[in-house]
Amino acid sequence: MIPEKWRFVPLAEILTRVRNPVLVDNDTSYREIGIRSHGKGIFYKNPKTGEGLGNKSVFWIEPECFVVNIVFAWEQAVAKTTIQEKGMIASHRFPMYKPKSSHLSLEYLLYFFKTAKGKYLLELASPGGAGRNKTLGQTEFLKLEILLPPILEQLKIVEVLGVWDESIDLLERLIGRVRSRKQGLMQQLLTGKKRFKEFEGSEFLVKLLGEIAGTFSGGTPSRTNPEYYNGDIHWIKSGELNLKNIWNTEEKITEEALKNSSAKIVLPDTILIAMYGATAGVIGISRISAAINQAILAIVPNDLCANDYLFYFLQYSIIEVIKKVQGGQPNLNAQIIRSSSIRLPSLPEQEKIAAVLSAADEEISTLEKQLAAYKQQKLGLMQQLLTGRIRI
Repeated sequence: MIPEKWRFVPLAEILTRVRNPVLVDNDTSYREIGIRSHGKGIFYKNPKTGEGLGNKSVFWIEPECFVVNIVFAWEQAVAKTTIQEKGMIASHRFPMYKPKSSHLSLEYLLYFFKTAKGKYLLELASPGGAGRNKTLGQTEFLKLEILLPPILEQLKIVEVLGVWDESIDLLERLIGRVRSRKQGLMQQLLTGKKRFKEFEGSEFLVKLLGEIAGTFSGGTPSRTNPEYYNGDIHWIKSGELNLKNIWNTEEKITEEALKNSSAKIVLPDTILIAMYGATAGVIGISRISAAINQAILAIVPNDLCANDYLFYFLQYSIIEVIKKVQGGQPNLNAQIIRSSSIRLPSLPEQEKIAAVLSAADEEISTLEKQLAAYKQQKLGLMQQLLTGRIRI
């Protein structure tokens, strides 16, 4: 049932295309815009001379326009231009549309195309295969019909959703500040630049990791044997080291798989580091008993080093370790890790440093959960408000 005074409107009735071609001068510098997918807005590309732009058609950005990336419209690559983009340019892949009258709020339209219904309509107007072959047809786009409330209700809906956006933005900035504070604490505490009063005057030892910890890698059971999988043993892959604490795994293997492969079991609280490819250098701690694959190095410290202290020291120093590896994508090996230098205060100081950094991690985790909840609540509210199920 359509809410009172709401109506289905084709976009051609409320939007008009804006095209202001740039007469490109080879010696002049220009700055193009791009649009991120998933409704994440406009970004600015590095300036280029007219000669660097080549022969492509480019257009001046008009403020207060709905703009879409026709290549990734199906991924909700939509945005609104502002006065900040005045003087910038966009290629023909970023058509701009102005409202035909004051009865349309561009912010409302933008929120609509960030909903599941909006995404469905953008996909409908983007025939073809996936990726760059799935291009928005501009004629088809203007034929799309959206359910539009009166302008005053549009503005009220935008106002309500704007409050959620402000809250989300505040949380994201707060998380950024806490992360920066944690990074500063790591730099101060792990290098000895800042000491707790009770430990002042005591010296740090410098050891190679191989002197204070044992290391080993795992393996992958044969993928052609179905009896090796869907067992009871957690099996960790390098792609799962995206969290500090690993409590679960995507796959599990059987006892038979463990016996017939080089996969190895790690005990709870074992430090794990990804060794190859895009995830190289990512560190986590397995909080469960689990098997690991060959792309992971398990690190088990001896009595000289507290487990969580070593985790944070490696997290802080891994960039320097990766710099030792030549080439594009770093492929680490056990010897590189084992020859890394570790600065060690006394065990009580190690434990206190780890406790401070763990508290920072817990604060970040709490804020990230709150942020995820806000985003989910906003998404649900958008679905209700932009379809008229809930009225203001």
